[in-house]
Amino acid sequence: MGTRNITAVMVNGEYKVAQYGQWDGYPSGQGKTILDFLRSLTKEKKKRFVKKVKAVKELTEEENQKQWVECGADPDNDMVGFDVSKIHTEKYPESSRDTGGKILSIIMKRKAGILLNNKIDFVTDSLFCEWAYVVDLDDNTFEVFKGFNQMPLHRDERFATFSDQCREDYYPVKLVKKYDLDNLPTVPEMVKELDGEEDES
Repeated sequence: MGTRNITAVMVNGEYKVAQYGQWDGYPSGQGKTILDFLRSLTKEKKKRFVKKVKAVKELTEEENQKQWVECGADPDNDMVGFDVSKIHTEKYPESSRDTGGKILSIIMKRKAGILLNNKIDFVTDSLFCEWAYVVDLDDNTFEVFKGFNQMPLHRDERFATFSDQCREDYYPVKLVKKYDLDNLPTVPEMVKELDGEEDES
């Protein structure tokens, strides 16, 4: 289902990962994918993951275009066909709107220094960003945010500083649940806790 979302990872005060996702943004979709990954991290794996997140580099527009041309896109045309899009998704899943929360596993499996599109500004558009997930490696938390927010954020809330970028009548996504990375719920527990929020999407 087309439920747009963001999977973000913060370290050293910076959103090193901000993956736009087109599908299944609700907790039982991308939320489950992210939580499954986080629960799989042993202490040693978590150290490796942190190191790889710190090494993430932002994909430039020039590098992005080069990837598309490599997959058969016409550099003089912004439109691409299904065949080119499929090749691009297979070759560069980290740049695909279909990847969503799976980006965390991709980062873990790849050599350090992966190039990623950073779409953190999408959290400002809560009319369209229906769910957002933030793994904060500084605070050791996993946070779940919901869109369709028409109330201003308190200045202490995450994304409050993004408010001046918002469209009229909508504010950035709103926090609905925060978990300690060392005391994560099971997937059924999380889905049950957020069930009412999901039904309202």
